[in-house]
Amino acid sequence: GGNVKPEWPSYVEDAQDGSYEDLRGESEVTVEVGTGSGFAFTPTKVWVDPGTTIAFEFIQGGHNVKPNSQPDGGGLEGSEGGEFDTIPEGETYSATLETGGMYTYYCAPHEGQGMKGAIAVGEEVPTVETGGSDGGGRSRPQVPDAAKSLGIATGFGMAATLGLAYFFVKYGGDYGEYDNA
Repeated sequence: GGNVKPEWPSYVEDAQDGSYEDLRGESEVTVEVGTGSGFAFTPTKVWVDPGTTIAFEFIQGGHNVKPNSQPDGGGLEGSEGGEFDTIPEGETYSATLETGGMYTYYCAPHEGQGMKGAIAVGEEVPTVETGGSDGGGRSRPQVPDAAKSLGIATGFGMAATLGLAYFFVKYGGDYGEYDNA
């Protein structure tokens, strides 16, 4: 779809960074771990095709990737070790997601700081209209008709005042210049 994006679960509404990228068509996608203030996944939300490999690149240590929710048969195991075992800086955890659907994940030590993300896989995810074709989901601001009318009237009033002021300064008024006659 052109002007649609996945309808992201409420779980990631308060995620740090919050960036979204439509990366369908790519065979491998990189998500950086520990970006921003150190508690973000960038991009936070990605839309990919089934079979895409997601490479979580740890640009900062002390974090991990753990699945929150995924479709049945989803392949997001989470980074190795227990819930709070972290991955050193420079390491990468990769997962190839074959099953379509919505995946959400988080960093266990920093979930409370909003360190979480989501991956939409395939076309079978719920979508929302974005309105614009810029892909960023921003639509142009709408100006109400009343405001347009007021703006036009104000502009006309200012122009009329300026025109009359010019006319009166150039041609108007008795300034007593001919009183001596």
